[in-house]
Amino acid sequence: MKDRWLMLIGVVAIAAAVALQVWKDRGQPSDAHALPWEMPVVDRDIEQIRTDTLRVLVLRDPLTWEQRPEAETGLEFELLERYARWAKLKLKVVPVDHPDSLLLWLQQGKGDVAAAQLDPNSPKKRFIAFSKPYQRVAPVLVALRSDPALRKARSKGDVAPDTILLSRWSPFERATVDLALRNGVKPVLYTSTGTPEEVLVEVVLGRRTGAVISEATAFTESMRFPHLSFGPRVGPTVDLAFGLRTNATALRRSLNAWLVDKKEREFVEELIGSVEGSVKQRGAFVSSKNEALGTDTISPFDSLFQLHADSLSMDWRMLAAVAFKESRFDSTAVSTQGAAGLMQMMPETAASLGVDAKDGVSGQVRGASRYLAELDTIWRSTVPAADQRMKFVLASYNSGPGHIKDAQKLARELGVDPSRWDGNVERAVLLLNKPRYFMRDCVKNGSCRGWETFMYVREVGGTFRRFRGGAK
Repeated sequence: MKDRWLMLIGVVAIAAAVALQVWKDRGQPSDAHALPWEMPVVDRDIEQIRTDTLRVLVLRDPLTWEQRPEAETGLEFELLERYARWAKLKLKVVPVDHPDSLLLWLQQGKGDVAAAQLDPNSPKKRFIAFSKPYQRVAPVLVALRSDPALRKARSKGDVAPDTILLSRWSPFERATVDLALRNGVKPVLYTSTGTPEEVLVEVVLGRRTGAVISEATAFTESMRFPHLSFGPRVGPTVDLAFGLRTNATALRRSLNAWLVDKKEREFVEELIGSVEGSVKQRGAFVSSKNEALGTDTISPFDSLFQLHADSLSMDWRMLAAVAFKESRFDSTAVSTQGAAGLMQMMPETAASLGVDAKDGVSGQVRGASRYLAELDTIWRSTVPAADQRMKFVLASYNSGPGHIKDAQKLARELGVDPSRWDGNVERAVLLLNKPRYFMRDCVKNGSCRGWETFMYVREVGGTFRRFRGGAK
């Protein structure tokens, strides 16, 4: 009898323990290895959102969301901002810095909509719901171009990529892109946790020779980076949509209704059209060869260039090359920005150098020579190599020394050589048109049209080599 009582007590204890565990696990996934973002852990739909805010989880990328001085921009952000007004919801941006956090935060209710260039047919559809697609994009290859200035060109055309970056944020499947690339340049695909913009910057700085980005990104970025090639496509187009919790059914219906609303669709298509179009492909870099002019005379102003270059440690033909680039030797030229004369100096710059309008062409050349000498002095302490320093001087003449100092500081922060223009600071200056970089603490002079400065230095240098090869 005693043994029976002990057995009965044991059975009851086991049953109680099982019941307790079941009670603890109630509402949790039955799989012990379930992913933490596998299902919603909050019940939050549009009615709850109306009393609070629509929380939008955003990727820090120009096509999704980016901060600018006194503004927020980005295609996906602007679409959802428009939707929020249509649905009479307050909107709050919640930036996400790691792809692993995106689904987790969505399921936890830290965000209600995920905006991160998501493919609704990706494996994420096992865990979350998606809105109707708002756009289709294709993957394209971006690669470093063969660059004579760096003397690393292996052949004409693009440098063959050896390692390709693909962001983990990318909507493109690794296997699909890998297959497409293997049929062409046969690289090793390398995944990254960086955003699509950060992956592109790795190529801009020359740390990688290629990356896969969306065609929409290629269109918006191709103007900024003349040392890169954009294309070809390396895979099929995919849909882009917004991610939502599976239990936010009313929010999903509302968002879908907005996406198909005839009047609102016109706005959506117009906004998408602003970031679509043909990719700008740059022509060849300026030749580094010394091409003869076929004459001993460069311009009617050769004697002035020679006279005023005597005060510089500079070949007079460099002064002529600057004049040719600035005005094509037209002493009456006036730019839309107000720069005037043969050397296209701004009025305030000319005045600071003691140049008056009545001084004519001679005063312009004298003022330009003094300005170039001052710029050379600015860079002498940080750029000891004369050939590299001249490129800093030319860049400063074009965009102002403040922007080039910013580029030099940015280059140092990015781990590239701040004392070398070629392949280093010239690439940092290209990034000064992107808010992620010109809003850094080290940058004091704001945005800069870096691609113009990049090409200015090369074009003046190419013209100087041509003049030096032909004029005595």
